[in-house]
Amino acid sequence: MNISLFKLFPAAFLLSVFISACSSPPPALPADANRPAHHTAAGFRNTDTSVTPILDTMSSDAHVNIRRTRTYALPLDSGNKALWRTPGVNSLTWIGHSTFYIRWNNTGILTDPIFSDRASPVSFAGPKRGTPPGHSLDSLPEVNLVLISHSHYDHLDKKSIQMIFKKYPKCVFAVPLKVRELLESWKIPSAQIIELDWWQAAAFREMTLTFVPAHHTTRRGAFKSSRDVSLWGGWVIELAGKKLWFAGDIAMGDGSYYREIADKFAPIDLALLPIGGYKPSRYTRQHTSPRQAAQIHQTVQSKHSVGMHWGTFGDMTFEELEDPPRDLQRARKELQIPENSFHTLRHGEIVEILR
Repeated sequence: MNISLFKLFPAAFLLSVFISACSSPPPALPADANRPAHHTAAGFRNTDTSVTPILDTMSSDAHVNIRRTRTYALPLDSGNKALWRTPGVNSLTWIGHSTFYIRWNNTGILTDPIFSDRASPVSFAGPKRGTPPGHSLDSLPEVNLVLISHSHYDHLDKKSIQMIFKKYPKCVFAVPLKVRELLESWKIPSAQIIELDWWQAAAFREMTLTFVPAHHTTRRGAFKSSRDVSLWGGWVIELAGKKLWFAGDIAMGDGSYYREIADKFAPIDLALLPIGGYKPSRYTRQHTSPRQAAQIHQTVQSKHSVGMHWGTFGDMTFEELEDPPRDLQRARKELQIPENSFHTLRHGEIVEILR
């Protein structure tokens, strides 16, 4: 982009468009009998709209900051890297935001990897990282599989994808519908891309990957025509009777998507649930508050949940950087959820999972 031309537009406005259209839902389009209800002629839509979505900030909008989230570096945990090297031990590492490194059955999995300084299509503007990645890509064990939930810039980062492919040229990328062509334009071989619709499943090694619904949206570009042209969702991984759900970005909607997931997969052994990006209330049209995430934790009968999508990037919403874990603590108390059942990790922290 020509910088002199870019200066004609407020940078904050443009980048807020690039990242997400959180403040207003897309218009409803008529369904077509020849395609699934969440498909439209122009792309995709949410169908869990039987009731008006509950907007839950866990506090009055009058008490929300008038300035966007101020970023600074949160403490890093050097991590127990011995877990990576111990045969037969499965582990979860929080890199930051929605990026986890999962080590399961000697398979290395990255979720929504972003190692860049900005969640943006340009390097000089857009939401900036406050806390650096908990571990660099080069420090991780082998990466065999990358899970992408949707195409927003803070979840699908071109530079990170290309770095991963350069270091691990046999890595497989699992993506929603209409994201394949984007990765192919980044020189990822089509044979190494798994592209699925909601409720479709594919095998990877000994695992079964199922792409499941989420109430959200997508947008990649400055124009409305780029909105919802690719699908969004989460991933359920099944292996040896265990189930892990990486939810991606989700809002509550009417709750029916998560009841469907529960009907098919509950109890979930490990759920990775977003708890940030919920203040002021208009943002919970596309994100869950910590209380809503806790309710979903209960809906899917999760044995163990970990909060994500917080504490990393600023300038996206208006909560304090450390509000999400504090509000999660309050939600656990309200819903009588034990602390060890739903908690957060420090950036870089490595814990054993799926014993």
